[in-house]
This record gives sequence, structure tokens and C-alpha cells, in this order.
Amino acid sequence: MNELTRIALVTGASRGLGLVIARVLARRGYGIVIGARDRAALDAAAAELSAHAPAVLAVAGDVTDAQLRENLIGAARQLGGLDVLVNNASELGPIGPLSAFDVPRFGRLFPVNVGAPMALVQLALPLLTGRRGLIVNITSDAAQAAYPGWGPYGATKAALELLTRTLASELRESGVSAVLVDPGDMRTRMHQEAFPHEDISDRPLPDVTAPFWNWLFDQAPGAMSGQRFAAQQEDARWLQQA
Repeated sequence: MNELTRIALVTGASRGLGLVIARVLARRGYGIVIGARDRAALDAAAAELSAHAPAVLAVAGDVTDAQLRENLIGAARQLGGLDVLVNNASELGPIGPLSAFDVPRFGRLFPVNVGAPMALVQLALPLLTGRRGLIVNITSDAAQAAYPGWGPYGATKAALELLTRTLASELRESGVSAVLVDPGDMRTRMHQEAFPHEDISDRPLPDVTAPFWNWLFDQAPGAMSGQRFAAQQEDARWLQQA
């Protein structure tokens, strides 16, 4: 396969926010590698993205599986390299008070939300370094606010935030950049599954973040490294950083 000009990898890209990000990248001419657990949904996303992207490779599996991560990076290598890595795959888990939280459940939340992104970064670094690429880790305001019931999920995102800022510092001389993006409260399947009896129709769809992603991918990665952005911030603070 001929080497493409720009290549991106997005996890959790079969629906919701991940698919919105992949759409933005596809329409900007990126070759795309997408990953998710649901093969049927992933194939449908790949078919849609192929109408815009010069190449789309879909790799199905659980991001906590080391072989799946190897396959994702192998797909990026097949396309010719990697410019953007978006660690979007995440698990919210049950919402409830810490006093009743099933502590062994951390054995799932931390590997998905923290361990897998860091392992994928390690595998991707040789490709990202070659192109002075950008790592985008998806966070949440739950990482910074003590919302009742959100403690376990918030703890994983707080850990990811610290690791991302550390990465930005450690990788600066290599030319690889790392940023955090809080997409804000949205109407997604993950959110609905956490609150099965709640009406979340008042939340915006993930498409509301598309202007931010278009802005982000216009920026020079090195000038942003280590920063945290709020994609739905009403005062458009991120636009003022351009």
C-alpha cells in the first residue's frame, strides 16, 4: 500500500465520540485505523469513513488485549506510519457510592482507561517519533470534580491526566506531543448504560465537539503539548489559543 500523507489511529471508534473524531480526520484526508470491540459496528463505521478517507483499516477487539494493540499498530505501520493517536476507548462502569463499590472492579476500569492507553502509546512511539506526532488522551471533568457516584471512573481519568502531562514532558525532545481533551457531557451509549433509567435526551450528541477537533488538528502539536482542552467550553477558550 502506498504511503499516505497523514495517518491516525482512533480507539473506541465504532460509535459515539470516537466515530465523530474519526469522521473529522477522514474528511481532512487522513488514512484511518479504527478499533473497537463490536465487529459489526466497527465494519459499519469503516464503510462510512471510506467515503472520505483515502484508506481505512478496522481492527476489532478489546483494547486491554496485548495482541489487539499490536494489531492496531501493525495496521498503522501498513498504512505508512502514524501522525495522530487518539486514546478514546473507555469504560464508565457502574455508578454508585464508594462505600458500596465493588473494589475488584478496579481490575477492569484501570486496565481499560489507564493501562491500555499507556501500552498503546509505548507501541506507537517509534511511528509517532518518525512523524513528530500527536497523542490525544480523552479525559473527563470527573477527573477534577468529586461527583458522587463517579469516584472510580474519575480516579482512572485523574491517573490518565497525570500520566499524559508526564508524557508531554518526557517526550518533548523527541518531537512527540501529548494533550488531554475533556469532551464534556454528551448523549452516548456509554452514558445511557450507566444510567439506564435516566432521560439523557437533554445532553448534546458527540457531534457538538466536531468544531473543536477541526481546530485541534489545525494546530502545531508542539505548541500544545501538555495542555488540557474542554471541547464544549462555552467561552471557546480553545479558539483563543490559536
